[in-house]
Amino acid sequence: MTMFRSLILFVVTLIPAVLSAQKPPVLTGFVPLSESELQSGIIRLFDGISAYGWKNAEVKNGKLTYTAAIRPDSLEDSPVRFFLPRNTIINSLLNDITLDNSKYRPSNAAAIFDGKTLGNWKIIGDVKAAVEDGTILLTGGSGSLESAGIYGDFVLQLEYKTDKPVNSGVFFRCIPGEKMNGYECQIFNHPPDADYEKYIGTDTGGLFRRQIGRNAGAKDGVWNYLTVAARGNEFASWVNGLQVMDFKDERKADVNPRKGLRTEPGTIQFQGHDATTEIQFRNIRIALIEKNK
Repeated sequence: MTMFRSLILFVVTLIPAVLSAQKPPVLTGFVPLSESELQSGIIRLFDGISAYGWKNAEVKNGKLTYTAAIRPDSLEDSPVRFFLPRNTIINSLLNDITLDNSKYRPSNAAAIFDGKTLGNWKIIGDVKAAVEDGTILLTGGSGSLESAGIYGDFVLQLEYKTDKPVNSGVFFRCIPGEKMNGYECQIFNHPPDADYEKYIGTDTGGLFRRQIGRNAGAKDGVWNYLTVAARGNEFASWVNGLQVMDFKDERKADVNPRKGLRTEPGTIQFQGHDATTEIQFRNIRIALIEKNK
């Protein structure tokens, strides 16, 4: 019995370490994209300051260079994998392996909100949604606004604005009709320290309970730009054009994403966390990733 109790105590002691993470410092030293570039959907494949998201690569004099002999699959283990077909990656980039603040705009993105009405988007739970001046205004909670369409592998881009510290998020691959039962790319520009002590991924761009996001300096009171990419068991996010999350879900497959890897298509949901929620969304568009990518 003593040994059993010791084991239980050991496991319980480990839980906070597994779930919690330290608050990341604000990234500096990178060249920000212009407002017009961000509005057009441009992101950086390489941020100019680190090899984040890339393997077998290093940064020298502000340029990203591969350090190992390049293989056909090497660039597929990089941010490029979410945007370009495999044959394009190999043919166009294989012999050009030095990148300098590479800019890229996802192609073939289609609007899933027309800026006029909510259309077939529906409310789940205790949240209110209205369209004002081309934006969705989401208030209150706990609840979510759910898309009509379902999406599996995709690149989602949108703009959001909070005028005060607000806890919200973009859920994806959700089980249709169920409140926020999906992966969550968090939106919380200024989470309290107590949140970092409890959870991984509580900050903007982080994948909640999965991976902490790098701090790209998202701010309340201005429009911020969010890109979320999902392909199979791989996920990434960009905040204001800078990659902040790169995660591979290696759990066993499960229809319920709270219990395991969900690869089945699901809905997009915007979170109303609680009664204090007040957040705007606009320019919501999505590009599907083809199966041969």
